[in-house]
Amino acid sequence: MEIFPTAQQALREASQYDLTIIDGPARTSHATLEISQKADLVIQPTSASIDDLEPAIKEFHALVKAGIKKNKLVLVLNRLATETEEQDAREYIQEAGYQVFAVALKEKASYRQAQNEGKAITEVAYQSLKNQAQQLIQEIVKKINQNYE
Repeated sequence: MEIFPTAQQALREASQYDLTIIDGPARTSHATLEISQKADLVIQPTSASIDDLEPAIKEFHALVKAGIKKNKLVLVLNRLATETEEQDAREYIQEAGYQVFAVALKEKASYRQAQNEGKAITEVAYQSLKNQAQQLIQEIVKKINQNYE
């Protein structure tokens, strides 16, 4: 693992790695477009609130307008409180024409605590939450592999 100071540097070095993850800005910018053009998969996390969903969809619309293929764009739902909230968010995303991962993350203080301690969400103290995070990662890997086929 190596950490790069800029997305451009990470992109220049990406061919040396099996997997490169870039945590980019949550808005359309030249850097976002450059990352998206070179990425095999663009994952946008969002909660179920319209305040999160609307800008995420607008970002994807802007990327598609700039020539990014829709099949590279996937949303992941997180910080969910109820099943109804999750279902409503899924419908909103699907009506906008985008993919959303089947596994979503619940609103749990344990996830934040793990991250506050510098850990990954798969290092959370509770096994059920750890399993949920691992299932999401497996789904992401499966999607990456599908994009290569």
